Amino acid sequence: ATMFAFFLVGFMAESILGEKEAGSFRRLLAAPIHRGTVIAGKMLAFVGVVFLQMLLLLGVGSVFFEMPLGHSPLGLLALTLALALAATGLGMLIGSLARTQKQAGAIGLIVSFVLFFASGALSNTIGRTGIESGLEGVGFYVSQLTPHAHAYDGYLSLMLEGAGVADILPNILVLFGFGVVLFLLGLWRFKYE
Repeated sequence: ATMFAFFLVGFMAESILGEKEAGSFRRLLAAPIHRGTVIAGKMLAFVGVVFLQMLLLLGVGSVFFEMPLGHSPLGLLALTLALALAATGLGMLIGSLARTQKQAGAIGLIVSFVLFFASGALSNTIGRTGIESGLEGVGFYVSQLTPHAHAYDGYLSLMLEGAGVADILPNILVLFGFGVVLFLLGLWRFKYE
């Protein structure tokens, strides 16, 4: 589910560039609206899409596959919202760096896969003593530079270890930080013309 959240990164970047190429941004900038507000509004829509997509995936997993969702619905919602913000922040950054819609889609897909594999999500196992990371040394530290690892850790803690909001607050804050920093970098790099 975490990986699926980042599949929309390329689509968001393509959407931003599509509006830019179609001249929508120039028309919006003629209105008395701050430039950042226009981009933030676009990003907010994608935060909603990713958030609802994640809730749908988690709901289907729970209903049809008896996947445990843990005992903290608030923690699940907060982590999902932070993940959605991180994914859309990355989409904003890619949309500001890419030159064409096709390039944005390709970059978004590649970055999503690279971050997923770098997160170490495939190397984790669930043993009798809980979640065991197969990553050690440099691999572990590289994984901590990805939003995927923090989301994955938060979801596993909530669903399998019965964690609450306070337990996953570091994961939520890191994901929120990723989202804000990536959004601000994208906003700074975005060319409105």
